[in-house]
Amino acid sequence: MRFSSYILATLVAAFGLSACGSSNGGPSSNSDESGSNQGIEAIDNAPFTSAHRGGAAYAPENTMMAFENAYRLGVEDIEMDAQLTADNVLVILHDDTVDRTTECSGAVPNMTLAEVRNCDAAYWFSPGQPTTKIDENAEHPLRGQGIVVPTLDEVFGWYNSLSEPRPTLTIEIKNFPGEANFDPAGTVVAAELVPAIEAAGLIDKVIIQAFHPLSLENAKLLNPNVRTLFLSSFDITGTSALQNLAYTVAADHEFSAPNFEAPDINALYVETAHAAGKVVIPWTADKEADMRALAAVGVDGVITNFPACSLALAGKTLPPSVLPAGVSAAANFPLCRP
Repeated sequence: MRFSSYILATLVAAFGLSACGSSNGGPSSNSDESGSNQGIEAIDNAPFTSAHRGGAAYAPENTMMAFENAYRLGVEDIEMDAQLTADNVLVILHDDTVDRTTECSGAVPNMTLAEVRNCDAAYWFSPGQPTTKIDENAEHPLRGQGIVVPTLDEVFGWYNSLSEPRPTLTIEIKNFPGEANFDPAGTVVAAELVPAIEAAGLIDKVIIQAFHPLSLENAKLLNPNVRTLFLSSFDITGTSALQNLAYTVAADHEFSAPNFEAPDINALYVETAHAAGKVVIPWTADKEADMRALAAVGVDGVITNFPACSLALAGKTLPPSVLPAGVSAAANFPLCRP
């Protein structure tokens, strides 16, 4: 059976819930001697870390530099986004255009792979920005360094060269009404992405996520063994955490991921999700206080642009710099969003 609605009120009622409510990498101990954890006190119940767009505050989002840096830091998951070019190649890019992150302009579905790869994927990157934004007054230290939009095949080739333990990869199918690539049936990208995951031998390593329910449901139809994650936003669609969970359970997805500011992300929601066998991983928390609050209600993971912040809370030893080689910043460059 297929479920196309974001909000399944009957299931919420069935659960007896109201719609709204109030690793991989380094060692497991903190590193006070190196000072790399900036005095962040570890907690026992820290969630696992998913590096949003590879950790967009530290490296150009959705680039190989970001993914390599996230792996170096020791995250448990690397999150990224997939778009389809005019010549039917999956590339790793968040927006349906190249305008925000590069010096180019154009809609990805109307551009060839060669045209997309001709753009500078680090053009607007500035260290410390949660995600890339166009800012003429900021420093852009990686312009002209040859950083390009990667293909999915490039990411999979790199990933399969890594030794275990490896982080999982979470890949979002971008599918929003009004955008150049909107696919109401949710079939187009799923039909390319699932076979690519199978061909790379990564069904057990990749999680597919989406805001659009049909994109996830089509992925499950193509391969029932693929793990899926439902994203929702209280701010944009009014979808609460419990409504997210109701759909996640009904459609048999493995992960429930409301935005971290949903008003009903609380212990009741998390306990109900765990009772249903679901993993809770809100997005996108960047401040230490917000991560601590999520940990306090028992979430399993956190999606963040500042992955070193979450890793420090988990007591992981961090390297002297959380930025990639070649990216300089002030000595007190923050692990967490100020």
